[in-house]
Amino acid sequence: MSHLSELRRLLARKIFHITFVALVAIPLFVNIPIDIYIASLAAVSGFLYSIQVRQPTLWNEVRQNLLKSLEELLERLDRFIPLDKPELQYQKFVKQIEEFIALAERDYEKRHGYLGIVMGALGFLSSITLFGPVHFIAAIVSLIVYDAVSAIVGVGVGGRRLFGRVTIWGTAAGSVANALALIIVGYPPLASLLITLLVMAADVFGVEDNLTIPLAAAAGSFLYSLM
Repeated sequence: MSHLSELRRLLARKIFHITFVALVAIPLFVNIPIDIYIASLAAVSGFLYSIQVRQPTLWNEVRQNLLKSLEELLERLDRFIPLDKPELQYQKFVKQIEEFIALAERDYEKRHGYLGIVMGALGFLSSITLFGPVHFIAAIVSLIVYDAVSAIVGVGVGGRRLFGRVTIWGTAAGSVANALALIIVGYPPLASLLITLLVMAADVFGVEDNLTIPLAAAAGSFLYSLM
C-alpha cells in the first residue's frame, strides 16, 4: 500500500472515529443522564457487534438494506431538489458512501466486526463508573484530539517507532495538541500535563486505545482533583 493510500484510509477512519466520539459527547450538550446514556450506547454497540461476529450474513443484509433505504429516501427528495437523471445521481452518491465505508474499514474489522466501537463505549462507561462523570470531558477531548493528531502525524510524517507501534513524531504532536485542547476547555496547565502523560502512556503501552485512552484521561483528571 502506498503512503498516500495509507493516509487516505487513516483520514477516513478518523472521520468515523470523531463522529463516534461526538455521539458519545451528546450528554455534554443535552440534559440527559450521562451514565444511562453511555451504558445504553455500550449495550447497543455490543448488540451490533455480536450480530457482526455471530451472524455476518445478517449484518451484510442489514447494511445493504440501510444503504438501499438511503437511496430510496434521496429519490423521494427529488420533488424538493430536482436533479437531471436523479436516480443516477442518488445511486452514485450512495455508492460513494459505500466506498468510503470500505476505505475506512481495516482488514480485521471486515472479518471480525467493529471492535473499536465496542471498546470505545466500554472505555467511556468504565471511566464514568470508576472516576465519575465530572472527569468525562477529559476522556472525550483526549480520544478526539490525541488519538486523531498522533495517528495522522505518525502516518504523515513517519519516523522511528516506539515499541513497534507508535511513532515519536506522532506521539509528540498528539501530546502537545491534547495538552493545549485540555487547557482550552478549562483544565489548568498542570492537570493538562498529567492527563496527557497518562494518555500517552496508555497509547504507547496499551493494546486498544479506544479502551485505554478514555480511562487514562479520566484517571488523570481524577488524580489532579485529589491534589
